[in-house]
Amino acid sequence: MVAVNDKFPAGTEFVYVPFTPESADVKACGIPGPLNFDKEFGDKTVVIVSIPGAFTPTCMENHVPPFLENLSALKAKGVDAFIVLAANDPFVMSAFAKVNKVADDSVYFVTDPDAALSKNLGFTLQLPPGFGLRTGRYALIVKKGVITYIGNEPGSGLTVSSYEAVDAAL
Repeated sequence: MVAVNDKFPAGTEFVYVPFTPESADVKACGIPGPLNFDKEFGDKTVVIVSIPGAFTPTCMENHVPPFLENLSALKAKGVDAFIVLAANDPFVMSAFAKVNKVADDSVYFVTDPDAALSKNLGFTLQLPPGFGLRTGRYALIVKKGVITYIGNEPGSGLTVSSYEAVDAAL
């Protein structure tokens, strides 16, 4: 399991559908492609929020919205990028971003393919049949490739990975 002051796993690649004005409608699919963490964010401060699934009650209503509502406060504290991570496919993550009205180029709704990063970190969630293995509910702050905060939820609540917890850790 990963710990504070560990390096973020090298070579991590997400799958991501970049926002474009042409694909702004939720019915427009866009084209997924790789997003290499080291290349894009290696020298930046990044907040990563992992959710078990897009469009699920806690994620949709309580977890992601406070971060989006407070992007300017995060940026004022030096956050260069905000990433929402789930094992959902990239089209679902793109639609989740669109439904949340995200058009900020510092916000990324990305796929953790096969929950690979979350497995590597030790933060997966096994749900009942039909739902399968998912990314757990957690938050990370990564500064210049080093993990400076880990908020891995101990149960089904929303405490250490909440906006308030991350904001306090910045």
